[in-house]
Amino acid sequence: MQLEAGFQELYHGVMLVDSNGSIVACNKAANELLNIDGQVIGRQARELLPDSTMYKVLETGTPVINNKVDIGGKVILSNHKPIFEESRIAGVITSFQDITDLDSVAQELEATKKLNTEMEAVFNSSYDEIYVTDGEGYTLRVNKAGERFYGMKAEEMIGKHVSELEELGLFSPSITPQVLRTKKRTTLIQTTKKGQKIIVTANPVFDEKGQIIRVVTNSRDITELSNLRQRLEDTEKLMDNYRSEIAKLRKERMKTSEIISKSSIMQQILALAEKVAGVDSTVLIEGESGVGKGVVALNIHQLSKRSEFPFITINCGAIPENLIESELFGYDGGAFTGAKKEGKKGLFEVAGNGTVFLDEISELPLNLQVKLLHVIQDRKLRRVGGNEFIDVNARILAATNRNIPRLIKERKFREDLYYRLNVVPLIVPPLRHRKEDIPVLIEHFLDAFLEKYDLHKIIASETMELLMNYHWPGNVRELENLVERVVVTVDTLEVLPIHLPDYILHADGSKEKIFVLDICSLKNATEELERQLLNKAFIKFHNTYRMADALEVNQSTVVRKMHRYGILKNKLPVPANQLE
Repeated sequence: MQLEAGFQELYHGVMLVDSNGSIVACNKAANELLNIDGQVIGRQARELLPDSTMYKVLETGTPVINNKVDIGGKVILSNHKPIFEESRIAGVITSFQDITDLDSVAQELEATKKLNTEMEAVFNSSYDEIYVTDGEGYTLRVNKAGERFYGMKAEEMIGKHVSELEELGLFSPSITPQVLRTKKRTTLIQTTKKGQKIIVTANPVFDEKGQIIRVVTNSRDITELSNLRQRLEDTEKLMDNYRSEIAKLRKERMKTSEIISKSSIMQQILALAEKVAGVDSTVLIEGESGVGKGVVALNIHQLSKRSEFPFITINCGAIPENLIESELFGYDGGAFTGAKKEGKKGLFEVAGNGTVFLDEISELPLNLQVKLLHVIQDRKLRRVGGNEFIDVNARILAATNRNIPRLIKERKFREDLYYRLNVVPLIVPPLRHRKEDIPVLIEHFLDAFLEKYDLHKIIASETMELLMNYHWPGNVRELENLVERVVVTVDTLEVLPIHLPDYILHADGSKEKIFVLDICSLKNATEELERQLLNKAFIKFHNTYRMADALEVNQSTVVRKMHRYGILKNKLPVPANQLE
């Protein structure tokens, strides 16, 4: 009886079946686990456990260990062992154990393990560094980014105090001691052993008693950003210098904005410019480079009611594409790295009630063409990085030296913007189509440069004739530059044809020209011509044989005439082997 009572009180369920599968013994734990009602002894086990593996054990005599089955929503672990009598299977003894809770724990442990693996992967795949220390500053964890920053394996850093790593030069200054001292989140810039600049933010982690138990630090490499910011600051300074220089040039230009012209075609252009100056219509000035489109735009401004307000010139092709938007429309504080905290006005705002002259408008990027179109239509703009609209009252003039209709077909210029700009078209003709203006322009520039350099010179009539017949591909700008060139380089009082560049002297395609400046005897003219030719040939060749070939005479003739005109005496010594 005691044995039977002990059998019934076993913690694990136990069941015994005979060779026919009839239950011969079953304790209380087994009844509870298997949810068996009523009499058990004598019943077929298959009725109670139809899918049990104990029947395979009866057939094969092979035990089945740690078999999991779901019975009534419980996870039951069963072990089936055969009972032999004289090598014959007499039955099977089965033990049952409820492992529902244990299985849940195992699943949770497995899930936790999987989550830890995923978190470890995330931890190490982060581009930013994650660095963890304990409450005393000893390193606990460092991800792969930290290895990249400091050039040391994570396992070499773990266990070391941050002060020790700082002494090794891995980073400076260390942020963890500051967080431990202040007990507040801290951000600073560190320099690594490799010379990288990293921005570091460290956060303290507290326990329930308010003590720091962890310091978690996040770091990002800002070396390139730092370089970009420095370059941006340098660019801003350079732009400020340019603005100052432009302001000075603009003041000078204001004084000399008078248009010099006598041609009828130019007078018609100026009459139209004077007419449109009295209204605020948008004007598109077209013409080749150097014809004076900017001067015409300035003339319109000075004749308008806006003349007392600024005249802002913007060369759309001269400002880098990444800067032109902020130059035109300005930016709000914090719009991008390196931006001024207070923001900056764009040139449309700076112009106020004045005039904005968009030179080389065809070079404006397409994305900014859209924004400019909205400014013209709505008379409002929004700064880069800003949310509020700002009223625009400036008048807009534009100029181009390109064929905009062709650019529209090539999808390089917006058609709607073109029609907005081309309300009043002004086409300035090239200088070769208004030759009447050449003499007056030459005299105008000559007077200006003679006054500037405190000199006195005149243009010979033969020289003026050559300049009148030149086609001037660079237009007025080329003419102005040429006048300044002869003023500062010609030593004589009179600017003669020989003082002009070869491309002007031979503009008609001829290779040789002789200019007679005044009446003289034929003998003197011949001698002067010989002397000049020999002189030029000697300077060029320094060899009498090559001079003879160029002048198509005998070498002895060259030597004789050089002695006659004293050319050898007036020149620097030349090695004899070069003269012979």
